[in-house]
Amino acid sequence: MKRILLLTLLLSATSWATAQVCGCTDPLANNYNANATVNDGSCTYNSTTVSPTTLGELSETVNGTSGMIFWNDGYWTLNDHTNTNLYKLDSTSGALLDSLDIATGGNYDTEEVSQDSLYLYFGDMGNNAGSRTNLRIVRISKASLLAHAPVSDTIYFSYSDQTDFTAASQNTDYDCESFVVGADSIFVFTKQWVSEGTVCYGFPKVPGTHVATPRGECNVGGLITGATYLPDKRIVVLCGYSNLLNPFIYLLYDFQGENFFSGNKRKLSFSTLQRDQVEAIATSNTLDYYITNEYYVYNGIITIPRPAKLQKLDLSPYLSGYLESLNVPAEDTIVPGGDTIVPGDTITPGGDTIPTDGIAWWDGEHLWIYPNPVVDEIHVECPTALSDSEYRIYDLQGKLRAQGHLENGVIRVGDHHLPPAVYLLQVQALGQRAVSRLFVLQRNN
Repeated sequence: MKRILLLTLLLSATSWATAQVCGCTDPLANNYNANATVNDGSCTYNSTTVSPTTLGELSETVNGTSGMIFWNDGYWTLNDHTNTNLYKLDSTSGALLDSLDIATGGNYDTEEVSQDSLYLYFGDMGNNAGSRTNLRIVRISKASLLAHAPVSDTIYFSYSDQTDFTAASQNTDYDCESFVVGADSIFVFTKQWVSEGTVCYGFPKVPGTHVATPRGECNVGGLITGATYLPDKRIVVLCGYSNLLNPFIYLLYDFQGENFFSGNKRKLSFSTLQRDQVEAIATSNTLDYYITNEYYVYNGIITIPRPAKLQKLDLSPYLSGYLESLNVPAEDTIVPGGDTIVPGDTITPGGDTIPTDGIAWWDGEHLWIYPNPVVDEIHVECPTALSDSEYRIYDLQGKLRAQGHLENGVIRVGDHHLPPAVYLLQVQALGQRAVSRLFVLQRNN
């Protein structure tokens, strides 16, 4: 009976791999394709207006709010100039609850804060005139910050394609106010004053001097000022405003690896009557997003001072369906030993169960493989600590079929001359627990 089930699995998996249909997989899109099995990033959406709830005005102490994260049981923000403190906000009123001196060695133009499991990252990278040659991100150990003895180091970067550093205030495509931290890289999203789009650049998240290379671009129709990243859900949420100070949110979700623009891209605009200099966005639960606005004076027909404030936006109408789809069980899969798994579980040959939804956490970081199904090469996205790690490929009977070491994050499966089937890839760094992934190998036509 077990042989029949395994044979059925192999045949059905191979058929599934060859029958995949690329298209728009989001039911909320106006070009949704119910037959599509692979999201090709083609979804389009009707213009949508959202209405955030204002929770309260912010203290003058944080009038220059420019970045925000959820960390240490609260929402924390920072100012974009001079001040070197991180301030904790009351998420119901915006009142100040606490502060921490981050002691970054000065604050020329810090526009964003992000994090991974061990560090907070502060982006002193505001570049309004496009002339800076000292762009930097300061990395501070979370443990040292909580001990009120910050230990920091610095990551310097420059844009690979910027050749002109002539100062031109609000007339450059190399300003930047937002970034996120990935498995082994930092990804910045530029604030393009000229193009009103954004380019994502990536560079290593380790101290040193790096060249940021383009990883994709998107015509957002405005100025990007903040970002938050949910790697385990494959969601990035950007915030910004138009040249008329009309705020908007830009959703990126269901993307491949850390190619943020490869999935769904949806813009949510605030009311055209609303004028706010939105600067930062963060969340603790994937559906409720908190936004801070910087103080400014709006010079329209009449001059109107606009206070700094905290707002809350419910994105469940736009993201809950996608989030639920990440946990929808499909047909059960039979694995060696007779155990049953459903999507969300991976069984190692040793019998251990490792929960995963396509992105698994490794010591606070994440690992994934793509493409899947595979034709010739598997690309492995993982922390630097896993580079040059050992890999093994097992069939579903638990037999070792191939092994080797990761080379620049690539496994050339075609070199092992394996027949089309479902296999288990196991990656393991020296002295660490193995992480496993099921993949489908297709025939190379």
